[in-house]
Amino acid sequence: MKIVSYNINGIRASVRLGLINWIEETNFDVYCFQEVRANEDVTKSLLDDNIMQTSLFYEPTRRLSNYFKIYNCGKIAGYAGTLILTKKEPLKIEFGMKDLWQDDEGRTTTIYFDDLIIVNAYIPNGNSRLDFKMQYLSALTKYLEILKSENNVVCVGDFNIANEEIDLTNPKECKNKSVFLPIERKAFKDILAVDYIDTFRFLYPDKVEYSWRSYRSRQENISATNYNSWKYRIDYALLHNHTGIKVEDCQMPDLPYSDHLPVILTIAK
Repeated sequence: MKIVSYNINGIRASVRLGLINWIEETNFDVYCFQEVRANEDVTKSLLDDNIMQTSLFYEPTRRLSNYFKIYNCGKIAGYAGTLILTKKEPLKIEFGMKDLWQDDEGRTTTIYFDDLIIVNAYIPNGNSRLDFKMQYLSALTKYLEILKSENNVVCVGDFNIANEEIDLTNPKECKNKSVFLPIERKAFKDILAVDYIDTFRFLYPDKVEYSWRSYRSRQENISATNYNSWKYRIDYALLHNHTGIKVEDCQMPDLPYSDHLPVILTIAK
């Protein structure tokens, strides 16, 4: 099973750059998107766009018709929002985190299958709302602890936290910057402490790789060893440990559809 986590930094721009073509080509099982930044009507129109056929022998075909689409775009136009595409219809869908967290920004969507729960989370940026971010992380930790008693759990998303020095290019400069604050890193470790593993780091303990870099550094093809460029690994696929699920791979391919890279988790059940 392949599960994708991808902060697309605006669905309008990512679709314009070819995101839907990539989804059709890869044809993975589940896509969890963060930062949709469009209301539900706009998002639906972009994903359900018809492929117009010029021949009389063909009728227009609706795109991505083999996926169930779960929209949680929030109530603030052009801000935050999550979206899930899944080939298999979920048994249950949950928005928010039970009674632990309710918000208008569409930051958390959970889908339930008979043998797996997948949480799609978009953790707030802490630059202007650090308290809000910490409250969200506290609720998420409790939520994931509850879910692990119900089933196997995978939690994916943009956490806006670089966990260790290996996960960003400039740890010294970032020690007082939201993304690498001690309080944020502790909150991330608190999640791992309730029996979750960072699947990428589990497979690749010493590998230096990043999931975000600025558009400028990508356009100029700045080397990963150039410490004047700001790069972070802040997107994760977490798995509840001590389960029957085997982590086969976790990759972050360099794609042009966002300033983030997708995290592609491959598991076997």
